[in-house]
Amino acid sequence: MKIDACIKKITKYLASENAQPLIVNVQNSESLDKVLTHFNVGENVIINASEFCNKDELPRIETVLNEIATEKKNCFLVGLTSFMRFLGEEKIKKYLTNIINMTITSHVVVMTYQCEKHLTFTSDPRLSRSICLLDGEVDELPELVFMSKELPDPSTGCIVTGVENVVEKIEKTTEKKLIIKTNKRKSMYPKSTYVISDMSKAYDIVAERDSMLSLINENIGTEGQWDYLASIMNGEKSFVEICDNEFGNHQSLEIAIPSYKNYSEQKKWLYFLALKVFGAKNNDCLALSAQNTNTYSLLIREVFRSILTKNIEDKDFAQFYSQRKLLLIALENPIDDVVDFCKMVLQKEKNAIYYLTDNTRQEKELIITLLEKYYQNSSKNEIEKILSVVYPDLSSYLNDYRYNLPLLDEYFSMYTHCKVINKVLPHMEELVNQQAKLREYNLLLQPRTSKIDVIDKAGSQLYFMDAMGVEYLPYILAKCKEKNLIANINVCCANLPTITSKNKEFISDFESQGIAVNSIKELDEIKHHGTNDYDYRQRKQPIHLIRELEIIDNVLDNIKLKIGQGQCEKAFMVSDHGASRLAVLHETENIWEMKSKGEHSGRCCPKTEADVQSEFATEEDGFWVLANYDRFKGGRKANVEVHGGATLEEVVVPIIEIYKLAGDIEVSIIEKIIIVSFRKKAAIRLFSNTKLQNVTVQVDGGDFYEAKEQDDNMYLVEMPKLKKVKRYNVDVFASNNLIASGLSFEIKKESSQEKDLL
Repeated sequence: MKIDACIKKITKYLASENAQPLIVNVQNSESLDKVLTHFNVGENVIINASEFCNKDELPRIETVLNEIATEKKNCFLVGLTSFMRFLGEEKIKKYLTNIINMTITSHVVVMTYQCEKHLTFTSDPRLSRSICLLDGEVDELPELVFMSKELPDPSTGCIVTGVENVVEKIEKTTEKKLIIKTNKRKSMYPKSTYVISDMSKAYDIVAERDSMLSLINENIGTEGQWDYLASIMNGEKSFVEICDNEFGNHQSLEIAIPSYKNYSEQKKWLYFLALKVFGAKNNDCLALSAQNTNTYSLLIREVFRSILTKNIEDKDFAQFYSQRKLLLIALENPIDDVVDFCKMVLQKEKNAIYYLTDNTRQEKELIITLLEKYYQNSSKNEIEKILSVVYPDLSSYLNDYRYNLPLLDEYFSMYTHCKVINKVLPHMEELVNQQAKLREYNLLLQPRTSKIDVIDKAGSQLYFMDAMGVEYLPYILAKCKEKNLIANINVCCANLPTITSKNKEFISDFESQGIAVNSIKELDEIKHHGTNDYDYRQRKQPIHLIRELEIIDNVLDNIKLKIGQGQCEKAFMVSDHGASRLAVLHETENIWEMKSKGEHSGRCCPKTEADVQSEFATEEDGFWVLANYDRFKGGRKANVEVHGGATLEEVVVPIIEIYKLAGDIEVSIIEKIIIVSFRKKAAIRLFSNTKLQNVTVQVDGGDFYEAKEQDDNMYLVEMPKLKKVKRYNVDVFASNNLIASGLSFEIKKESSQEKDLL
């Protein structure tokens, strides 16, 4: 029925003697408004069902029906069927049947809303004449959201306070969603024809405000945390806007990690929530860690554990490892999570070492423990390769130093290997015993005194490195390179017995020239006193190495600072003696009984005429001094390392001159192509814009060749072994410091050169 025809029918009904109600059904709010506007004149009465509601309740329907039955004026009832929708289809039909069969005092027009299907309940023509179905497009009924009155109003959406006011919005607007501040719950209206949802918690608010949050499990946050989010969303902000404001960019959440440690607990949770929603597109480790937990407080633990899901053979293992390491540095490696990970990683057994980093002392200690447990039979090169990733400083310690003396090259290469794996290898013991008898260092090395006398001390400071042997030279060179320093190294021998009282004469040489002397005693104290669980009786592994390397690194930092501040032009690191870990590890006593008791952990013993000399002992300055890994009886066992004896690690000491590396050093190869023949051997010339000392080159990562200094910063390098026609890569060293790399030259045969010319 059209609107005009409907109005005519209502007008005719109001003028009739009909004692039954007229039911007029409309499909939309526009039609309802037109009908009511037309008849809201004169004495006609508009009765709204909401007038019969208590606060936050549905209307008292029986009271409504009684009201319209006894109303003496023409009246229009609105809203009733929209309220009845809360009660379900059967209730609507029941009450509409009751209404159409009512006996009334005057005329009642009952406006129903979208109830056409409920008004086909009678085949009685007389009743059908009392129903008017108005044509029109059907307005979509809104979704209803019951929101707890205790929650703050949402920033957007149509809000209605109390169920009693909802129908007016339903029948007069076209809102798709109505938020009702009420104490009601969806469960109270199980037969409702409305789509109803509850918003009784802060989580419901944020999920309603931003649909992407509705996909997140509510258990990810506490009520207080969801309240926090609801409060900062109480405006026009979306979750994307909040994350962009708080963390820089929701699409690159990893950039906020350096600030994470300074966040409040609420903001840490918010960051975790952002990771759950958006992930971390540029950091697989962070994304996986957030994915693997629903508890923000466990995020860092998951960052630690995330790598355990990977196999070391995976193509992305190296990248994942690097991402994780940087994340943990930024997160400052909480100790509880470090300890937890060090337990969990043991499930990887021999491969566990690949999952560790040098971020923390605990991991470094475990690396050393694993080397002893699983890698005592592995080659030194294999261990260095592993450590170059997981513990680069220890890898640098293991690197070989070129002494240009085959004995020292072999000896200290094996010594550092044995020290790290905590085992005296058979060949090492054989070499030590051989040298205990031959003591070839006396022929190969000059005393420290003779070296100290000739060095130029002007503009320097001295760092007296108590108990620092030459084993640390590769590490010192690596650290100098990092710090843009250069080290010139002289290797010499200490006095016997190798104790400080017999080996500190050089200090007065510096002091006599007014040069500042810095005494660094920490290395010696560690070796003697076994601080920080380093005591061999408590921990057999050489975990003291961790602190030893840190001490040397700190000294180099201090030297760089003093040079930079102009306090000195250069610095000397000079040691009194070295120390032996392997003598401690060996745990053997000398079979020869001496009248005097051993001193300095049994490495030396005062000489008496009644003594029988051991084949492994030498006499010096009134002492018997052992040169193998025994100790004299009567001497207490050393805590960590020992000195006083005559092994090479105790006797051979460095004099290290350190200065700042010129920032503009340029080295080039003059001849890019060299011609060789039977008579003409391979040779290249190097040019450096800065004068260099002790220049050597390494070709293709293999053999080293000495460079002879010529005029005008030119250096000649003769390489008679090189004959093969090919391109060669060259690294250039000055005093064992890497100065230039990636240089190259090409060898051609003389005969092929002639062919090229033809």
